[in-house]
Amino acid sequence: MCENCGCGCERKDVDCCESCGMPMESVEMRGGAKPDNKYCKYCCDENGNLKSKEEVRKGMIEFYKAQGKSQEEAEKFVDDYMKKMPAWKEGKEGE
Repeated sequence: MCENCGCGCERKDVDCCESCGMPMESVEMRGGAKPDNKYCKYCCDENGNLKSKEEVRKGMIEFYKAQGKSQEEAEKFVDDYMKKMPAWKEGKEGE
């Protein structure tokens, strides 16, 4: 389990997006290119604000479908995965 965000990756040398788990290896990967943003550019709007849970979910499903998962597999995987992420835990922003 990632010590930075709980995404499940093994990396300890890089921060991961607290919404989707994407490694953010450079400031350009962070939302709004803001060095202190906890979320990646894919989970944020152009100003670095976290998108809605449904917008992020749709983007993640499309990503996993492109990796070869069926719609159903991608939806189940993403729904289970997002429940574990700090941005989407019960009582957090975006819920």
